[in-house]
Amino acid sequence: MEAAIIAVVAVACLAVVAVSWVRERRRAGVLAVENDRWRALAQDRADRVAIVSHEVRTPLALITGAVELLQDQTAGPLTRGQEGLVDTIAVKSHEVIELAADLLVDARIDAELFRFRSAPVDVHRLAHRVVRDLRRLYPNRITLSARGASPRILGDAALLRKALTNLVTNAARHAGTGALIAVTVRRAEDGVLIIVSDDGTGMTPQQAREVFRRGLAGKSETGNGWGMLITRRIIELHGGRCMVDSMIDRGTAIVCSLPRVPPERGADVGATGAS
Repeated sequence: MEAAIIAVVAVACLAVVAVSWVRERRRAGVLAVENDRWRALAQDRADRVAIVSHEVRTPLALITGAVELLQDQTAGPLTRGQEGLVDTIAVKSHEVIELAADLLVDARIDAELFRFRSAPVDVHRLAHRVVRDLRRLYPNRITLSARGASPRILGDAALLRKALTNLVTNAARHAGTGALIAVTVRRAEDGVLIIVSDDGTGMTPQQAREVFRRGLAGKSETGNGWGMLITRRIIELHGGRCMVDSMIDRGTAIVCSLPRVPPERGADVGATGAS
């Protein structure tokens, strides 16, 4: 009698296990289908953004080329008023190009199409090039402090350049034209610190909390809000983090810490649109 009961219980347990296994298989199948659907939607979004980014950046490249000729006065001398208008065109064209690149990077990360190109990066040299290029665009005094031997890390140079460009551009937009913008590169025990500070208008505590949030990232009448979000995502892809210290009328400092070696990642596919 006991043997029969044990057999019945065993069969019942097996039946329960079998039913649970079938349910889990079905659930896994549903999840796989749903994941594929969302991945296809993300792919479609990335493709659309890539097309728009290309279509926007191509005519803007021609505009910026024409602006450079005007700034060099190749086409003839400009009045002071004309020089101001040409400078405005140059700055705003640069900002739209950077926005297109930001949107493309964000879409590729969301679609999991984005992969890392990890290589040794000379952080001093990278910062010097960014500061040199942005000095030509903004009236602010932009300084660079990068003393001693240059810290080298493993990372994606195009992405890091994008992040630093966004940080300096954000400071130039929000600090005010008379503000000093200071870029500092400093060795840290386990990597490097990149600090972008200004003595401008500063932020409220709420603004400081929201500066890296999607849809709220530094958004104002002078900015679109995407640059700081992309900066945070780039730093986090490198295994780092960003911190904000700001006071109204005292200025803002944004500190990005980067490890020497980023987290392990898959095979490289490229960082199109990040440079």
